[in-house]
Amino acid sequence: MAFEDAGEGRVTAARHALGWLVLANAVGVWMAALLLWPSLGSLTGEAGYGRWVPVHLNVQLYGWTSLPLLCWLFAIHQVGSSKWAGPAIWGWSAALLLGAVSWLSGHTTGKIFLDWSGGSLLALMLAQGLLWWVLAAAWRRHRTGWTKLKRIATALGLLMLAGVPWMLAMATSPSTYPPFDKTTGGPTGASLLGSTLSVVAMLLMLPASLGLSRAKPSKRWLWWVFVAEFVTFIALEAKGGTHFSLPQIIGLGLLLPWLWWIPSEWKCFDWPERSIFWKRSMLVWWGLLTVAGWLEFLPGVLDRMKFTNGLVAHAHLAMAGFTSSFGLLLLTLLGGEKICSSLSRGGLIWNAAVGLHVLVLMICGWLEGGSTSWIDGHPLWREAAFIIRFLCGLIMLYVAAFWWRGSLSNSDDS
Repeated sequence: MAFEDAGEGRVTAARHALGWLVLANAVGVWMAALLLWPSLGSLTGEAGYGRWVPVHLNVQLYGWTSLPLLCWLFAIHQVGSSKWAGPAIWGWSAALLLGAVSWLSGHTTGKIFLDWSGGSLLALMLAQGLLWWVLAAAWRRHRTGWTKLKRIATALGLLMLAGVPWMLAMATSPSTYPPFDKTTGGPTGASLLGSTLSVVAMLLMLPASLGLSRAKPSKRWLWWVFVAEFVTFIALEAKGGTHFSLPQIIGLGLLLPWLWWIPSEWKCFDWPERSIFWKRSMLVWWGLLTVAGWLEFLPGVLDRMKFTNGLVAHAHLAMAGFTSSFGLLLLTLLGGEKICSSLSRGGLIWNAAVGLHVLVLMICGWLEGGSTSWIDGHPLWREAAFIIRFLCGLIMLYVAAFWWRGSLSNSDDS
């Protein structure tokens, strides 16, 4: 893994990712302002708070979260300076921009993170197809120089990615529903376990996939543990159960040991010095997210928090905390020397703002779930919390804009 040969695709993906982070955070600040001063909504006409929600959520997921992962895929497949890599990223961003216009116009499926419909859905599927073609072409070009394990693993990965556009089309259909507990309206422990295991798999793969040298032998037995937990997920999903069910609680608790296993596995590799800050940040947020997620699933806690700002707090803990640190780690490692330099500043301010933001919303959620005073007029504690939330959002927006501007001001892509 070389910092000096990021290639046009990786640099373009990194810059677009930071650009979407700025836009997503700007929308988030606007939504926070609307909660404090609802009369501001008159400035945007029919594009009220409800229409900004899918823009904020999807730009964060398909823009800021997805593009660092595409940067990672480009590195694994050694896309390098392919003439189609940059246009493929532009195509992805164009599809996302079309989606944002569609959502602001009121066209949405109403399914969280699956709001794509009509032309925007077709555009995203075409962008995914172009990106798959770029990866497949790179696989064909480099496969003879790879080890047998990498050839097989990347071929299987391409087969899985080939089905993503069609899976997206099915998932966005009104006839399909995500897994949830019909008796409580909350998530099942099995669904949370299964979705988080995909993150565990990425964390296990990351250092080796980047070609980091091993300081000592890695713990391959962790993959057998992963397989056992995945089989457990399948069994629990088939059995079903609420958050009052002990097997569901224990099943979700199987994620807790990974708080020690992932850092232990990562210590087997030699990490570049410049990546240490975001690696440590990611591990801290990963720990907080896993522990908080399990505690919030427990009986009594989930019942009080699931339809409140506690859910919003958990979403920001996941996206602004863990996912953002993971994305920034990837961009630091893969986005090129100049982007790495841009991301070397502002990290402490970002983490502090995210932490305060999550804490305030978590307190709001707990108080909201325990008393109707939340909607009874304008209690001082709620207004103060929303002001803090707004200010934290402004700080996060400033830092994101600083990173993005730094990436654009450096014309050297090395």
